[in-house]
Amino acid sequence: MNRFGMNRTLTALALAALLAACVDAPSEPLAATAPPNNPLAASFDVLAEEMASNDVEHSEEFRWAALSLRSGVPPLALQVTNEGRAELYDAFVHAVTWTSLAQALRPPLHRSLVAWRRSGDVLQVLLIGMVTDSAPVLHPYSLRTAAGAAASPVAGATAAYFERGSSTSSTGGSTWIGVGGTAKVAEYPRPALCPSPNDATRPDGVTCQLTRFGVAFNVLFARTKSRDSRDIDVTAPTRRLISQVQTISGVKLVFSCATPLSTGCK
Repeated sequence: MNRFGMNRTLTALALAALLAACVDAPSEPLAATAPPNNPLAASFDVLAEEMASNDVEHSEEFRWAALSLRSGVPPLALQVTNEGRAELYDAFVHAVTWTSLAQALRPPLHRSLVAWRRSGDVLQVLLIGMVTDSAPVLHPYSLRTAAGAAASPVAGATAAYFERGSSTSSTGGSTWIGVGGTAKVAEYPRPALCPSPNDATRPDGVTCQLTRFGVAFNVLFARTKSRDSRDIDVTAPTRRLISQVQTISGVKLVFSCATPLSTGCK
């Protein structure tokens, strides 16, 4: 089997594991298990690897999501309206910064909402990232809001929505990029220590603190030309995802290295 086929096989297996890990009712979300034996984190690792070659930003988000799970963040339920249809997701927020700004790959306290659910044999994943408490979602081509006003890329939010089928699914999946709307991911301070069975299993070089975040969004998404593409298909229909203000769990991670892996700094 060639490398491309092997990567596809591993991705399908990981998606099947993640679909199995997704609970039937997100009101009873999957609790984070002790690192490194966390199947959900391992599935995010494979999604990060799948996107590493053509979508570095979202690959990084999945890597940090895996690290957050290994640090002990417990997902909570998130209610979302997806193109007018009510859906329940498991979700959490990870906020990251660095001990030295000279190492930082993102502005301080970049925070991202990560939400996922199972629909039959299809996995749905939502990512929304920003560095401020609230921001307009910028069109990736123009760095402008939907209303046409120019906006700083630092002050704007990015969003992506993915649908991925399992190895037995009739669909390979699709990718959608946020092109307009607004989003809020603001900390509601409720600090607590991240759980860990012992120091040997805590991710190296990462300081961790649990907290809570208030999230809300109303985002318009455009479909890309293929599931692995970043180019928007201007002829395809759009979709809108909406969530009213809700409080979900979150984790604040401080890195002591420039490019942490999903298991910490090595």
